[in-house]
Amino acid sequence: MQLSLFALYAIAYGSLDQLGEELEWDTDLIAARVELERAFEASVRERTPVPDAPLPQREAVAETLFALTAPTPGPSLSRYIARTADREQALEFLMQRSIYTLREADAHSWAIPRLTGRAKAALMEIQADEYGGGDFDRMHQDLFARTLLHAGLDAGYGAYVDRVPAITLASFNLMTMFGLNRRLRGAAVGHLAAFEMTSSIPCRAIAEGLRRVGFDDVVADYYDEHVEADAVHEQIAGRDLAGSLAEDEPELLGDILFGAAACLTVDGWAGDHILQAWEASRSSLRGAVGVRS
Repeated sequence: MQLSLFALYAIAYGSLDQLGEELEWDTDLIAARVELERAFEASVRERTPVPDAPLPQREAVAETLFALTAPTPGPSLSRYIARTADREQALEFLMQRSIYTLREADAHSWAIPRLTGRAKAALMEIQADEYGGGDFDRMHQDLFARTLLHAGLDAGYGAYVDRVPAITLASFNLMTMFGLNRRLRGAAVGHLAAFEMTSSIPCRAIAEGLRRVGFDDVVADYYDEHVEADAVHEQIAGRDLAGSLAEDEPELLGDILFGAAACLTVDGWAGDHILQAWEASRSSLRGAVGVRS
């Protein structure tokens, strides 16, 4: 399911040259995508615990989201990378992240024309930073491409799609599904809010880990950038984006909370997969043979 969805979404993104542009509006492919999305959404909704809804007020919604995304003391992939991961595991992590990060911000940008007013302005403020504020060299996608290249990896989009597990594809497919479906615009906003609220501290730890295993500042630059940027973005996302949308369209509050909780749930599964593999001295990638010494 996840590989099929990824390929169908890649047609809309223009991610993979093998998939022709004329396929974007092929009715049979669209019908297949809808069926896959229905099954995927139903599965995620069934398995995602959603917090009780506050009043549809800006500060109340932000408070709920900050509580939902508060750091926990349990096992953490970013802490493992900071303290324990070796160089090979760090490279695996970068391969896993390439599925999303080489297209960073694109999934949530589908929501821009689906929003109005305050929420739209807030989303644009966040996305402008993601795309480098008009400076190509500071586009976050491009920063990560340089991270891959300087780490000796392939920066071509989809280079590692055959190596990553389905749950890594599911993480990216989830945000794409939210962004591409107007009825799920509340979930797209909630997803972005949770994503931004859980980025700054982990990015600091990942940058530390990359340097610890011998990578230079060019490799860590992407993560350094997000320590400060996402500390600002989380405030905008919680209050000006999600909070304002809940006030202006209170009927979307449930989906805002679902989107945030689904982000944490699915990304949590993806992180757990990697961490559990490493703790068992196994590769987190598909097709890896044997047990690590």
